[in-house]
Amino acid sequence: MATGATARPNDDMGPRRYASRSKVCDTCTQAPFAWQDGRRLWMLDSRESDWVLAELLFEPLTCRYVEVRRSVYRWPREAAGALLGRTFAGGEIRAQEAARGLSDWAARVERTI
Repeated sequence: MATGATARPNDDMGPRRYASRSKVCDTCTQAPFAWQDGRRLWMLDSRESDWVLAELLFEPLTCRYVEVRRSVYRWPREAAGALLGRTFAGGEIRAQEAARGLSDWAARVERTI
């Protein structure tokens, strides 16, 4: 199992990792927030006048991510709230992990959430 990954019993979805908790480099300070939960990948990023939340699902047969949904929000807290609300479907612990990752990302890239 990869370092930083946590196995879940009785779950064939694979390990979870925080894509946003990797080492910071000069070119990745503007990277979107990414949080992976098994085959599901959540991405949050700002555009010029709004925030985009995308949910992607990894398809092992094609070895690609498929976009499940994309939502656009005017305010960053609205987008962050939608992301965290959706992570509660996986349980309180997963939602807390996502919240910690989002907080770390916002502090690192100096974005207001």
